Amino acid sequence: MTQNTENIYQAPLQGFTDYTYRNVFHEVYGGVTKYFIPYLSYFKGKEIKKSLLREIMPLNNKALPVIPQVLFSDSNELFELVSILMDNGYSEINLNLGCPYPMATNRGRGAAWLEKPAVLNETLNELFAKGLQSKFSVKMRAGMTNPTDAKAVFEILNQFPFEEIIYHPRTARQMYNGMADRSLFAEAIPLVKHPLVYNGDLFSESDLQDLKVLFPGQHSWMTGRGLLMDPSLALRLNGLEMDEKLRKHKLKEFHDQLFEQYSEKLQGSGHLLTRMNQFWSYFCESFENPHKAMKLVKKSSNILKYNAAVVEIFRS
Repeated sequence: MTQNTENIYQAPLQGFTDYTYRNVFHEVYGGVTKYFIPYLSYFKGKEIKKSLLREIMPLNNKALPVIPQVLFSDSNELFELVSILMDNGYSEINLNLGCPYPMATNRGRGAAWLEKPAVLNETLNELFAKGLQSKFSVKMRAGMTNPTDAKAVFEILNQFPFEEIIYHPRTARQMYNGMADRSLFAEAIPLVKHPLVYNGDLFSESDLQDLKVLFPGQHSWMTGRGLLMDPSLALRLNGLEMDEKLRKHKLKEFHDQLFEQYSEKLQGSGHLLTRMNQFWSYFCESFENPHKAMKLVKKSSNILKYNAAVVEIFRS
């Protein structure tokens, strides 16, 4: 059993960590303190995709410690999205100030807020003046293009009663390239009065050990790609030893349950194969030869061939 000395958060990755994935992950592995639901946001005009609304339905998250997230361009969008989440019973909501993708930032959303601290200050004043019965947290990057942008944002966030600040020390321009700049997180520690959560390039126990040497008082961590590549990561970061036989059994159980769940929810074999290909783009890293595993999956033109490929991957 794990000792749960570290708080491990699953990062929200649109298109990957949907409610089916979260529920199967929690049942087979667990070890995650909080699951963050990929952001709720408007699509065109005031339209919210049905798929995003399904993600926040309490029925789809009833067994999980989940935190929903909002992606917004102005105060009106923020208040409306927050209202939807509160109407669905959520008592904590995460504000996305870190999404680096141009489809978000070009609309003034996500990391774009890091370049307009004055407007952010005004928006947060309006939000907290409403006296809403909800807690709020923030997920943010270091800046859009300038990693010093975060310092002005920290000063603003310090004025409000946030639960915690999840800080990914990369700029939006970097996307996921290069390494997260750990020195930026070190600089943030004395500047932020709220609890800080480290996010960025946490893939193994050795990564955690290195981070704890740099930040000895840190116990809350967020990882996204790390858990997609190795779903046992959260357990291992808390000290659970897993031999090869158990590890392989868990991987197979996880895959099979996820495949079964998606088979029931998705219409048509093409849709199912597309989803499983997407899943394997990270899951293949759990195997000794990721390239070979991914190649076998990609070559599968139907469900029968896909199942044969999976058998071969696990056999080898």
